[in-house]
Amino acid sequence: MKKGQQIIHLSDLHIGYKDCGSKSAAIVRNIIKSEEPEKTIIIITGDLVETAFNKNHINTALNLINTLRKAGFLVFICPGNHDYGSGFVNSKEIAKMFNKTFLLTETQFPIVNPVGNSLFIGLDSNAEELHWYDRFFADGEIGDAQFEKLKEILANKEYKDMTKIVYLHHHPVSRIPFHKLKDHNKLKEIVKNKIDILLFGHNHIGNSYNEKWGIKIMLDGGSSTGKRVLFKPIHHRKIDLSNFSIQEKNYLNIN
Repeated sequence: MKKGQQIIHLSDLHIGYKDCGSKSAAIVRNIIKSEEPEKTIIIITGDLVETAFNKNHINTALNLINTLRKAGFLVFICPGNHDYGSGFVNSKEIAKMFNKTFLLTETQFPIVNPVGNSLFIGLDSNAEELHWYDRFFADGEIGDAQFEKLKEILANKEYKDMTKIVYLHHHPVSRIPFHKLKDHNKLKEIVKNKIDILLFGHNHIGNSYNEKWGIKIMLDGGSSTGKRVLFKPIHHRKIDLSNFSIQEKNYLNIN
């Protein structure tokens, strides 16, 4: 395999909630134990922490991300609603710090990372959710500014023949009331038949929607630590970018 030819998709770690911190630590240890960093990109689709108002939650999450990076893994992250506050009450100040703290950059979303023949595009589905009235629901919104940039990225001839992976936090096809991305139709219009993989989380279910919207792989990451999962097993998925195959893994328990 060439560099970065497989993806491990994690989501909704919720470090700080009950035993989610120790489970996250086990996942990190077992990924390092069982996977080759030069071949692997880890994507975490938000809700790293239970509440971003708690510095211990933030520091624990950051230490685990840094452990993966020091082991040689590329780690791409987008924020969840809990990463900007409590999940219901968000902070503009914390939002401003997310990129600098977890992504080591002040670049605004969409964040674009070419790796080999793959193009990774991160979206912030909390970007338009920082108004006082948005705290009552958990549906997420990307907004026109990111959408315009996303259209430009996908139209860029430099990226024409690359495998395109888009990742965000909020669920674009959920049937749960108030848990579906507000501007999902706009996202569909832009990415339909134009990307290869769409990864997200938020609803802790873990369903697959492969081939929907003309996208080969479309996955809800569930909750990697099992916070209030509605269905079992806990979903950890490894995606082979050479043939778009998906392997179910359990990084909580690797022998």
